[in-house]
Order: sequence, then C-alpha cells, then structure tokens
Amino acid sequence: MYSNEWVIFLVGGIIVGVILAMSTMFLIKGIKRAKAIGMDRSKIITAIKSSAIFSIVPSIPIVIGVGIMMPWLGLAIPWIRLSVIGALQYEIIAMNQVTQTMGVTDPVGMTVDIIATAFIIMTISIISGPLFNATLYKKYEHKLADLRENNQKLLNTITGALLGGILAGLGSYIIAGGFAGILFDYQPAAGSDGIPINGVVTLLTLAVSAVIMIVCGLLIKFLKWKWLENYALPITILGAMAAAFGFIQIF
Repeated sequence: MYSNEWVIFLVGGIIVGVILAMSTMFLIKGIKRAKAIGMDRSKIITAIKSSAIFSIVPSIPIVIGVGIMMPWLGLAIPWIRLSVIGALQYEIIAMNQVTQTMGVTDPVGMTVDIIATAFIIMTISIISGPLFNATLYKKYEHKLADLRENNQKLLNTITGALLGGILAGLGSYIIAGGFAGILFDYQPAAGSDGIPINGVVTLLTLAVSAVIMIVCGLLIKFLKWKWLENYALPITILGAMAAAFGFIQIF
C-alpha cells in the first residue's frame, strides 16, 4: 500500500528520533537542576517513575487513533501525526472530510492521491498553531499574565469561550451527521471496519461518551479524585467504543 512506503517510515523515524532526543535532553537538564537545588536522589527517582507511569494512560487515545486511521492511511502516517502534533478528534475529522469529498467510503478505495491529499490537509489545517507560537506566543503570554493578575474573571470567561467554541464545532459536526443519518438516510462514510455509519448509533455513542465524561468530572470535583484527570479521556473513549459496538449489534 502506498501509505506504507519505506520512505514514510524513514521520515517518521527521524521525527520520533528528534522527539526522543529532546525528551532525553530535558530529562538530563531536569535531573541536573534537581541535584543543584539539593533534591534527594530518591525523590528524583520517584518523580521519574511516576511521570513514566502516568504518561502511559494518556497515550491510550493516541494508540486508539492510530488503530482507527491505519486501515485508511496505513501505519506510518497516523504514527507521524499522532506522535508529534495531532489530536485524535481533529485528525479523524480532517481525514473523513477528505475521504467524503473524494467519495471514498471504504479503505480499499484509498489511492496515493487521496492519501497524499489527506496528509496535506491534516498538516495545513494544524500548522497555524506552531506558526502562532513561533511569532506571537510571547506577546500572548504577557497578555495572559496581565489578565491573570488584574482580571481573573475575564480570563476565565475567555478560556471558557474558547473551549466552548471547540466543543461546539466538534459536537455540531457529530450531531448534524447523526441527525442527517436518521432523517435523510444520509451515510457520510463507512467506519474503518467497513460498517456503515448509523445516525442512531452516532448520537447514542455521543450521549454515552458525554455521560461518562460528566461522571468523571463529578468524581474529580466532589470526591477530589485528582488522579482521574489523567484517566478521564481514555476511559471515555474506551467506554464509548464499547457502547458503540453494542449499539451496532442492536441498530
């Protein structure tokens, strides 16, 4: 398959190698700094072990994302995207937009042109973030610091509005597709396993995922389960996937 050419794996290996080198450099600098301020060796080791363990669970959605996208784009491209800058929700939506536009409803129909188009669209769509950070982030950071000191309420409002906008964009995309499937028998695409998307299944799965996340949020807030913050997303994804599998059998 075109998406699994050796050159793509080579590029992915180089990218991951750079990330590992950067991580190692920061780890060494962090250890040196901890020793310089007199931190006990046992505390340093404990911090490293805890960080390693807690980094595993948040990585589960990334592995899930690679598995979902792999039938369509091969292994190398999702590996590159989700190991560096991509997010599971964004990458799948961007990929689906391309396949739907091209009229592809099954991974078998993926050609080199469609794969290349998906890769380019996914890259162009997210490149605004790095460009913003490289050119305007310092000014943005100073503004945030000023708001944090002088007007915390306005800062909370802005942050909530941004998160609400992201949620509204993702939610409306899923909800509109679900209702279209129910009302107009519109099937936007097949899933990665070739099973046609069902509007009822889409909406019920969304509802289940929302309930799971709300429950996690309540446990964090009222029972002070701070540790659950790192587990809420993978728990929600796995729970929603299990629910979707059950709904598919019914509907």
